[in-house]
Amino acid sequence: MTLKVSFAGAVACIALTSVVQAADMQPVLKAPAAVDQQATGYVEVYSGWASTRSENFGVSDRFNGWALGGAGRGNYWVSRDMSVQVDVQAEGTSYSASIGHASTHSYLVGGHWSWRNPQQYLFGVFGGVGDAGGAGVTEGTSERHGLIGAEAQWYWRQFTLYVQGGYDTMLGNAFAVDTINAWFIRGTGRYFINPNFLIEGTVMYANGNVDFGSNSGDPFSVGFQTWTWGVKGEWRFATVPFSVFAKYQGSETKYDNVSSFRDAKVTDSRVLLGLKLHMGDRTLQQTDRAGATLDIVSPLANPSSPLIFAP
Repeated sequence: MTLKVSFAGAVACIALTSVVQAADMQPVLKAPAAVDQQATGYVEVYSGWASTRSENFGVSDRFNGWALGGAGRGNYWVSRDMSVQVDVQAEGTSYSASIGHASTHSYLVGGHWSWRNPQQYLFGVFGGVGDAGGAGVTEGTSERHGLIGAEAQWYWRQFTLYVQGGYDTMLGNAFAVDTINAWFIRGTGRYFINPNFLIEGTVMYANGNVDFGSNSGDPFSVGFQTWTWGVKGEWRFATVPFSVFAKYQGSETKYDNVSSFRDAKVTDSRVLLGLKLHMGDRTLQQTDRAGATLDIVSPLANPSSPLIFAP
């Protein structure tokens, strides 16, 4: 009897141990980090050298200047697969040239509504409104403009592909100018060498028109095409919530030949260094996949756009 009881006890002990081990081996299913970590974002500031060249009717001039800008972006998960992001961004450039001093500036407030899976994709819509001007076709003033569009991101291992397209237009009119508008498409690729070190490249194309109204005495319209390109490297410190980045950005706007524009174009190049303060996210890759991963590149706030700098 004692042997039978001991044997039964041993069997029960083995069975109980097996159940415990099986329970330990069960996968623990957790919600995506972005849902656990509801609100994230960052604030950035940057500065650097800028050079803009203006050409029209064979006459050219170069403006060298200093740029200063910043942005704040915040992301909030409304539900497990839906998030909203808010953007505030601004930039100004002070130039000196042979013909005197000039300055340009722009700011934009925008938002994004996205359906997203941090492991695979993001699909969304965006919009924004702001002012831009300084040395543009609106005679040194800044003008209100607004833009809307759609965007998507795809994630694959260390790669992120970001595609954005939309329409940007001046709101209201100015002296001698009825409106300035452009449609645009933009592509950005990001590669994460490690979770806290990324390399990014961006290309954008915009096609638009400047409509000079009846106040000019000679109404006409001129088309323009803008190319923007850039490359950025960013590294985040492992022990503090800061990252640093270096960025090169170039753009060129060419105008169709009409009565006031002949072989006209504006070309801009700038080298920028910046600092970011991150809130909530732990790595750059987590920010990219589950945080404030979106931004807005406005063609009318571009350093070579008709609103910012005229030939």
